[in-house]
Formats: sequence, C-alpha cells, structure tokens
Amino acid sequence: MKKIILVLSIAFSFAACNIDDDGPGISYTYVEILDATLPAYFIVDEEYEIDITYDIGSDCNTFSSFEYNGRPYQEHDSIFEFYVNAIVSYDPNNVANCTDTGLIKTTNWTENFKLNSDQYEVIRFNFLSGTNTDNTAKYLTRDILVGEPEDTPEETTE
Repeated sequence: MKKIILVLSIAFSFAACNIDDDGPGISYTYVEILDATLPAYFIVDEEYEIDITYDIGSDCNTFSSFEYNGRPYQEHDSIFEFYVNAIVSYDPNNVANCTDTGLIKTTNWTENFKLNSDQYEVIRFNFLSGTNTDNTAKYLTRDILVGEPEDTPEETTE
C-alpha cells in the first residue's frame, strides 16, 4: 500500500509540472524614434536634457528605457557620436489581443549630458528610427555644435 501511495505521489507531482507553461514573461524590443528636441549647441560643463518622441507600437507595450552608447566618429576626430534606441517591454504570451494604436509618446531622457571637454566640435546623435528594406538600421541624425556660436556682428548702415 505504501508503494502504491509513493508511486501515485510521484506520478501526480510530475503531472502537475507543465514545463511548456512558464507563465507571464517579459520581452523587450526597439521602437521607432520619430523626433528629438535638442539644444542648438552644447557648452562644456553644462547639463542638458533631451525630449525624445517615439512610437510606442501596440497597446500592450510599456516604455522601458533608452539605450545608448557613444564613441568618437571614425572618419573625423572632431565628432563624437551617440547611438540612441527606445526600448519597450511586453508580455509575449499576451500578444494575440494587442493592437497597433499609433500611440506616440514623448519622454524626457533622464541621462543628462554634461560635456567635460571641448575636444569635439560636434556631437552627433543617431536615433534609431526603423529599418531599411534590407533590414539594416535607419537613423534620424542630428548634429549639435559644441561651444556657444560666435555672435554675428551687427550690420551698420552708412
């Protein structure tokens, strides 16, 4: 009798575990950046916040974060580039009921930019704005000058 109970207990414990159902999970994906509000120029040792407008995708997506990396531009040593991506999270087990609502959001990028050096003349931002037909990344590119622009002399009339 004890053997039967032991065998039944083991059988029920294996039957109760369904390895195909992990329950809710979270996945992440990039979404299209449509626009960004940037200053006309950057001044060394000043902090700047950037507003980024992106397409949230579907009503099941939730904004997660901005991902970025920066590096000197290989073809010109006076340019520093940032590549910026907007990331949303979603539950892959719940995509059947999602619809593309065309929801556009603007979020303040909380990474404040503070340039510590005037080594670069231009800061180039490359915002991921989708993919081309050959599946390569497509970017919205904005160049921002470093340093306050020279005042233009007033015109004099004689």
